[in-house]
Amino acid sequence: MKKRIPALFTVILLAASAACARADETGIRPRLVRTVTEYGIEYETGDWEPVRTWDFTYENGYPVSVDVHEADAGVHSVTTFEYVFEDGLPAERRSFSPDGDLLSVTEYNGGRAYNVTEEEEGREYALYYQYGNGDEYFTLVLRDERTRDTESEEKTEYFAEEVDAVNVTTRNGLLVKTVNTGMYANWGGEEAKEWLRFSGTYTAEYDGDGIVAETSAVHRVGPSGPDNRFELTREDGAVAEGICYAPGEGDTWLAVSRFTFEYTDTETTPSRYAQMINSFLMGSESSYYKYNWY
Repeated sequence: MKKRIPALFTVILLAASAACARADETGIRPRLVRTVTEYGIEYETGDWEPVRTWDFTYENGYPVSVDVHEADAGVHSVTTFEYVFEDGLPAERRSFSPDGDLLSVTEYNGGRAYNVTEEEEGREYALYYQYGNGDEYFTLVLRDERTRDTESEEKTEYFAEEVDAVNVTTRNGLLVKTVNTGMYANWGGEEAKEWLRFSGTYTAEYDGDGIVAETSAVHRVGPSGPDNRFELTREDGAVAEGICYAPGEGDTWLAVSRFTFEYTDTETTPSRYAQMINSFLMGSESSYYKYNWY
């Protein structure tokens, strides 16, 4: 089975009814993206080079396919989604690879992702979410992963567990600040399971539209401070471009990635819009607890 392609709305799919009820409050006209293009910097020339493009199609306000084009390989990979709805909200979603293989199953509770499971040869993977604060943002997630060494005679199993605990601050239903900390354990064979704490505490702060503005970390060992900053260009009441910066030497910041956004005419809620934009800016492929927020 092929590796799963991260999707735009892996979790937290909210209903699009009354989509623009708060557009005037946030200054955003929230619409679903049609095409998103990611660029990386070519440091020898200083030019932006395309990395990948996502093209989305929707039905009933939810993505039914995403075509990911990898610029360097020149290939397209289309992931498709099938939903079961209850009272206009997703109750289950199944994701399929370009070959038609089942990639993952997401179960929802009141439209919020509750469990996500994947299974392929030699690997099982599950996420379990817990919500708090009376809103759509999770405050705890458990990751459980099991892999099997199918090449060895012993058929050894390896295990990985991680618990993220997230403190969430919101205003008018939009994120203001999130602080993530937790513990993890990796073991296999005859090894004893040992829980270890994260090396630091990870914070994200958001602008008035709930879109990430800065991330930082406080580490027990090693340097602490800002990790990334984000600069947005807005056009026609929506984010047209987002640039991610990382710390350089001294007080300088270096541009490391750029995203451009094109939109459909389908409107959505301000919170779902912010989650959608953040899923790209924060890097949906790099850290599950980040992209699952957005």
